[in-house]
Amino acid sequence: MTQNQPVVQKQNRVYQFINCPRCKSTSFRKNGKNSSGTQIYICKQCNKTFTPEALALIHESDELNINPKHEYSKDIWDCRALGVESGVGKSSYKLNFVPIKQDWLKGTAKTYLKVCLSSITFASVQEKLCSIRRLSKFLSENYPDITPDKINRDIITEYTIYLASHKLASSTRYKFISDAKLFFDSAYQYQWLDVRRYLVRPEDFPKIEKRLPRYIPEEVMQQLNQYLDDLAEPIMRMILVLQECGMRISELVNLSFDCLLQDKSGDWFLKYYQFKMKKEITIPISREVVGVIQEQQRYLREHFTQEEFNYLFCANLGAVRPSFVPSPHVMMRKTLANHLNRLAKRRNICGNSGNLWHFQSHQFRHTVGTRMINNGVPQHIVQRYLGHESPNMTAVYAHIHDQTMKEEIAKFQGKIVNISGQVVEPNNIEADVTDLQWFKRNIQAQALPNGSCALPTISQGCPHANACLTCTHFRTTSEYLAEHKQQLEQTNQIIQKAETNGWVRQVEMNQKLKTNLENIISVLEVDANDG
Repeated sequence: MTQNQPVVQKQNRVYQFINCPRCKSTSFRKNGKNSSGTQIYICKQCNKTFTPEALALIHESDELNINPKHEYSKDIWDCRALGVESGVGKSSYKLNFVPIKQDWLKGTAKTYLKVCLSSITFASVQEKLCSIRRLSKFLSENYPDITPDKINRDIITEYTIYLASHKLASSTRYKFISDAKLFFDSAYQYQWLDVRRYLVRPEDFPKIEKRLPRYIPEEVMQQLNQYLDDLAEPIMRMILVLQECGMRISELVNLSFDCLLQDKSGDWFLKYYQFKMKKEITIPISREVVGVIQEQQRYLREHFTQEEFNYLFCANLGAVRPSFVPSPHVMMRKTLANHLNRLAKRRNICGNSGNLWHFQSHQFRHTVGTRMINNGVPQHIVQRYLGHESPNMTAVYAHIHDQTMKEEIAKFQGKIVNISGQVVEPNNIEADVTDLQWFKRNIQAQALPNGSCALPTISQGCPHANACLTCTHFRTTSEYLAEHKQQLEQTNQIIQKAETNGWVRQVEMNQKLKTNLENIISVLEVDANDG
């Protein structure tokens, strides 16, 4: 140990900190604790936060050796000593039982979570421990001397009220109550505690509010793209990949250096691993994004060999922002959002409300899904592109489609004409509001390739199949002008051929169609020119 090496003493053990994992500096300060109670430090040299690895200098066994039996006896478990994977991109390795004040609750929580570790991920176990710690806090504040046999329905009801009083999101309260139910049910089933059966019941759960995707509005995206050059090149490339591919941040920072595939036709694909779904997916990408990835590959090979680093994006050693000094480590997941929010502050990137926009990396995934739905991409294609396991995961983006559709109808102020070219005016201006027009288009009116039918679908259907342009219920607008012109050209060709062959009935049928098309086009052209 060097003379100035930082040392910390904890209980009967002394730990010597390894240097900062990025710049190897020994100069750092405390920067709070993570959700598991592990101390976080910030390096004074490179300004990066990290959870220090520790080596036991006075102990017969190294803390990081896999020794589950010894580890389970502690109040803070390290998943690495248990031989459990912490998860990709995770900087937290601990399960901290210290905040649980009740001995009976702490001991049972350890037994319960030990069982959970064999069947669910370490991150899920951390969430369950967080819920138990919340329950412990409630009991300490309201029933400090309570024993498990005294916990009844009244106390559980108080707990649900306690959670609601803290203004937590309904989904968060649902999770806390669900975890409490699973804990008490297991404690009853395995007789770990003397508790009653069915302590937590269905009526205790709050109704979860329907959450729309947290997509980035177009006006914010335009501002971001305007100032992309202000970002360091690797960060800028990450944003460009996210904008098209919509992957999760853990998938982006762990993207392999050799992530590009090319087929026999010369088209390109991106291959990456979805850690949440535990599967590898391959998606088609544009040549523009291919160029961005190839630039990043060249950038990395200028700084590292393949043996040193084999990922596409690396960590930043630079202490001065927005400089970027590449370091052969996987970038921390929060780094990208930090760069974006510093940019938003420097360039005053705001939403429609005028408030500074707060970027989160997952917003890009929601934005890609929303754009695809709005552009008419079938939902099952969006599901495959984003790697969703079920249609329900993709369906959330469809909610945005309805809102976007309303906005587009509100923008459209053109005339609506019938088959005679007459402008159809509303009988009541109240019936022309955006919501009602959206409702009509989606529910009551039958959408057609070149307009819409004013005959509601609930009226037993259309009696004039394939005869829309000769039907009094047909309605159209200038947005379909090109389709009408193309159909008029085709109709003229049919009439010419029918006249040549002496098909009188064909001529009569299509002549009426031609007249209606000419009437429609003449009015819509005036409307388009006025617009």
